[in-house]
Amino acid sequence: MLVVGGGVTGAGIALDLVARGLSAGLVERGDWAGATSSASSSLVHGGLRYLEQLELGLVRESCLERGFLLRNAAGFVWPERFTFPVRRGDRVGRARLLAGLWLYTAVSLPRALGLPRALSAAEVARRIPGMDPARLRGGGGYLDGATDDARLTLAIVLTALSRGALPVSRLELLALEAGSRGVAALLLDRLDQSRHEVRARAAVLAGGPFTDRLRSCAGLAGAWVRPTRGSHLALPREALPTDGAVIFPSPVDGRVLFLLPTPTMTILGTTDLDADPAAEVRATAAEVDYLLASAQDLVPGARLGREDVLVTWSGLRPLLATNGRAPSARSREERAEREGPIWTIAGGKLTAWRATAEKLGARLAAWLERGDCDPRSPTRGILLRGARPHRARRPTWSALGPEGTIPAPRDPLSEARDRRYGRLAPAVAAFAAARPGGESSLGADTQLGEVDWAVAHEDCLSAADFLFRRTKLALAPRARAQAAGEAVIGRLADLAGWDEPRRVEERRALGAAIARLHAWREDP
Repeated sequence: MLVVGGGVTGAGIALDLVARGLSAGLVERGDWAGATSSASSSLVHGGLRYLEQLELGLVRESCLERGFLLRNAAGFVWPERFTFPVRRGDRVGRARLLAGLWLYTAVSLPRALGLPRALSAAEVARRIPGMDPARLRGGGGYLDGATDDARLTLAIVLTALSRGALPVSRLELLALEAGSRGVAALLLDRLDQSRHEVRARAAVLAGGPFTDRLRSCAGLAGAWVRPTRGSHLALPREALPTDGAVIFPSPVDGRVLFLLPTPTMTILGTTDLDADPAAEVRATAAEVDYLLASAQDLVPGARLGREDVLVTWSGLRPLLATNGRAPSARSREERAEREGPIWTIAGGKLTAWRATAEKLGARLAAWLERGDCDPRSPTRGILLRGARPHRARRPTWSALGPEGTIPAPRDPLSEARDRRYGRLAPAVAAFAAARPGGESSLGADTQLGEVDWAVAHEDCLSAADFLFRRTKLALAPRARAQAAGEAVIGRLADLAGWDEPRRVEERRALGAAIARLHAWREDP
C-alpha cells in the first residue's frame, strides 16, 4: 500500500496497515504534521458540544479513543481538568449543563475519566479569576484530554517506521495512475528535485484539507472537502490565568471556545470560518478581535487588548463537502471510498485517528485478501514510541496557586522534555549533554543539543520543522522566535553541511513562517 499524506490520519493508516501484516509506504510533501495536524486546539476529547447536535456515535467513538490514547500514548496525551462556567443570561443553564456532562460521561463508559461535578459560583471564580461575581451562577467541572498534536503525529510515524513501514517526507505526489495490477505514482523529491516512480497494489489518499488536490493528481473528479479555518491566539499566562482548562460560549455568536493553559501562555481558540485551501492560512485581525471580545466578556477583570497577543496560528479542518450546514455545525465524521485501486479518505478528528485507521485498515485487508482483517486492530494494544507505560499525571502548570498566583515550574527544561519525548526524555538529555555546546539554551525549556537529536532521530530537515513542530519555540514573542531560529539554522548548517545559499533560503522560509503568525497586525 502507498499512503499519501503525513498528517495524523495518514500516519495512523500506515501504522494500522503494518500492524495488520501489510507492507506500507507513507509519503508527505512537507514535514510530518506540517499542516492541520500541528495547528489544532491540541485536545483529545469527545466533543461535548456535539451532544447538542445529537451526534452520539461520534462523541462515543471519540471518548473511547481518548481512553486508548491516555493508555497507549501516555506522556504525549494527558488528562486535563475543564471548567464550564454558567452566567446569568447564558443559553445553557446549570441544570442543562449538568445533564449534558452526565450524558458525556455515560457515553464514555467503560473508559470515563471520572464523574462530573457541579461547581458553586465561588469555586468557578477561584478557577477563573476576574469573572464578574454579579453574573456568575456556578458551573460544571469534568475531565478530558490534551496533547501536543505535532509530537503525537510524529510518534505515530516513528512507531509505524519501527514496525516496518517506510515513511518518507518531502516527497510530493505529481501523478497517480491506476492499472490492472495496482497503481504507479510519480513522486517529486522536494529536496533535490529528482523524480521517482513507485508502484503499489493500491494507494490511499489522505490529504486532509488538500484531498481534492491529491485526487486531481489521480484524475479523479468530485469535491470531497469543504475546509474551514480555525485560528488561535496566545496570551501571556499572567494576563489570563486559569486553574485548568475552560470551555465557554462566545457572547458574540454562541460558539464554544476554549482557554487552554501552558507553562507560559494561555491559548484562546478557536474560530470556524469557511476557507480556501489554496489561500494563505493565517489568522485575521477580525478573528483576533472576536476571540479577545469573547474572552473579555467572560473575564472582565482581565482588560485584554490587542497588545496582549503574543502570537496567533491557524489551521484548516478537512470537513466533508457533503456537510451543507454552517461551519460550526458540520459533522466531523470521516468518509472513505474506493475507485479502482485508489482509496480516498477525508474528514475525521485528531482524537479519533486510530479508530479511523482501524476501520479503513480492516476494509483494505479484506479487499486485498491479505493480512489481518479483524475489525479490532492490533493498534489497540500498541504503545507509541516514547509513550510511558502508565497514565501521565495532570500537568503541574494547569493549576493556580493561592489567590490566583501562577506557580513556577519546578524545572522548566525537565517538564518540557517530559512532554516532548515521554520516556525517551532521559536519553535526549544525555544525548544533548554529549554534543558540543549541546546544553546551550534556546529558551527556558529547550537546549541546542535537541536540534541534534531531532536531526538524528526525528527526521528534522529544516529550521521550521524544529521551531514549529519538534518544539513550540516559534510560539514566542517575535524577536525571541527569530533569535532562536538563527541559532537553529546555524546548528543545522553545521550538521548538514549547508552552503550559504541554503542558509539564506532557510532564513527566508523561516522568516515567512514566523511572519504569518503576526500578519494579522497589518490588517486594516
